[in-house]
Amino acid sequence: MKRFIGGRAIQSVTVLVIASILVFLAVYLLPGDPARRLLGNQASAEQIAAKREQLGLDEPLILQFGSWLLGALRGDLGSSFTSHQSVAMMIGNALPVTLQIAAGALLLAVCIALPVAFASARNPGGPVDSALTYVSVALTSLPAFVWGLGFVLLFALTFSVLPSSGFISPWTDPVGGLRSLILPVTALALPSAGMIARVARTAIIDVMEEPYIQYANAKGLGLMRIRRVHVLKSVAAPILNVAAVEFIFLLGDAVVVETVFSLPGLGKLMVDSFFGRDYPVIQGVALLFCVLVLLTNLLADISSALVDPRIRKAAKL
Repeated sequence: MKRFIGGRAIQSVTVLVIASILVFLAVYLLPGDPARRLLGNQASAEQIAAKREQLGLDEPLILQFGSWLLGALRGDLGSSFTSHQSVAMMIGNALPVTLQIAAGALLLAVCIALPVAFASARNPGGPVDSALTYVSVALTSLPAFVWGLGFVLLFALTFSVLPSSGFISPWTDPVGGLRSLILPVTALALPSAGMIARVARTAIIDVMEEPYIQYANAKGLGLMRIRRVHVLKSVAAPILNVAAVEFIFLLGDAVVVETVFSLPGLGKLMVDSFFGRDYPVIQGVALLFCVLVLLTNLLADISSALVDPRIRKAAKL
């Protein structure tokens, strides 16, 4: 197991190094000059040149990258061009919001998907299966921001039962925090619930045809016991894998959903930074997203190997 984790960790570090280079270079492909944007169109060429020197944008690209990378390894991502705040501090303030939304959405998606998958797989091809398959496809087809806009229109503007924007930490105000999270979390969760339900349904149908499940049925074990003890254990690995993939998509969808609901998370921070051509913030948030994606995949691989002996055997653990 140690060799498996070590190999996956080395792969993740390699990908992170490549991603950091791409993240740094991609920012410089954005149109516009941060110095001109900060000073305005009326600024002279001398003023713009002085501002670029102050921001360190006049140095060769390789030196800028080296300085940024060394700082990132120390946890120093520089300072924002616009607010002059520490990028690490800005990310530290926004990260908990995004993680709460994404983690809550993933938990809700799994809670919706598993009952739907079990009900659908009970009689494949039957009327319940067909109806739930259509529901799953419908959930997946509508993107999170469409669900979000619909929820704002229905629950915030029409019935005024939930807030349409703003964030309250559940740790300081549990009731207010829950109310502020219900709509964005649900909007994020529904498309993922449809995808997880479809994958889980296929996995459950395959497992239910296995001889040991037929033997458990013949012994007279209850359906709930078979599902809880045998089926869930067998389908845990594919569900973990698809949940990890969906969590990555949830982090990406958070960019739009946080903008829709005016939540102070990483998504909104990234959008605001793009409009302001705030290179250090863009680079810092993009690098953090890469780290989160790699950590999610690493944890999913380790969890799958722990719950499924076939994966351990294939990896010779």
